[in-house]
Amino acid sequence: MLLEVKNLNIEFHDHILPESVVDDVSFLIHEGEILGLVGESGSGKSMTALAIAGLLSRHDMKKTGEILFEGKELLTCPRGELRAIQGNEIGMIFQEPMTSLNPVKKIGWQVGESLRIHTELSKEEIKTRVLAMLKEVELEDPELVYEQYPHELSGGMRQRVMIASAMICRPKILIADEPTTALDVTIQAQILALIKRLSDKEGMAVLFISHDLSLVRMLCGRVIVMQQGRIIEEGETQQVFDHPEKEYTKLLISSIPVCERGRGLRFAGGNA
Repeated sequence: MLLEVKNLNIEFHDHILPESVVDDVSFLIHEGEILGLVGESGSGKSMTALAIAGLLSRHDMKKTGEILFEGKELLTCPRGELRAIQGNEIGMIFQEPMTSLNPVKKIGWQVGESLRIHTELSKEEIKTRVLAMLKEVELEDPELVYEQYPHELSGGMRQRVMIASAMICRPKILIADEPTTALDVTIQAQILALIKRLSDKEGMAVLFISHDLSLVRMLCGRVIVMQQGRIIEEGETQQVFDHPEKEYTKLLISSIPVCERGRGLRFAGGNA
């Protein structure tokens, strides 16, 4: 077991009355597995992911429970210890790379940032590692991309850059929060295939967050369904799809277009 979330509760305290957004959530992530976390907007899935990544403010909200990464408690550990894990052992890909990438910094500088923070590699060694990573995420002409700015790349290319940034330190867990929402269907399939290949190659666990159950079915071996901050159903992905227990899960599955319901793990290749 790589990571354990135990009785996680998150409350916002920036209104007159406290607002609970995550309510007594518990689950495990095992080494090398791809776990889907699904639910509609406001279900608490992204807040749960941000808590794991250590990206929630510690001031305007109340967080209780435990998040144990290889036995280390992340929810209350000192900032210095958390920074040593963020971007190094736990990587994160966000939904829209244009809001996450710095528009005035070149791609090579941005992908290499975690190496500058977490290693003592020389500038030449960092560049070598970055170019190798850009090639690994299947970007054509890594030398050119290294010198480009985010606005010079397509949406699919920017998402590959985000994956490269998250992967550059070879994390043990990759958190992917709606990583394909802004992309068309063909590019979505390419990005999912890339995540799956990197997970298989590195033995890396993935927490894949989405509101789209068809994508979860393509990628994830196990799935957790969240509604209004609580886990309402979880299990092997195929079992949940074939025999959903909760009405909410049945509703999510019924919302998948008929042409996608039987789609297996068949991904398109190519670059975008």
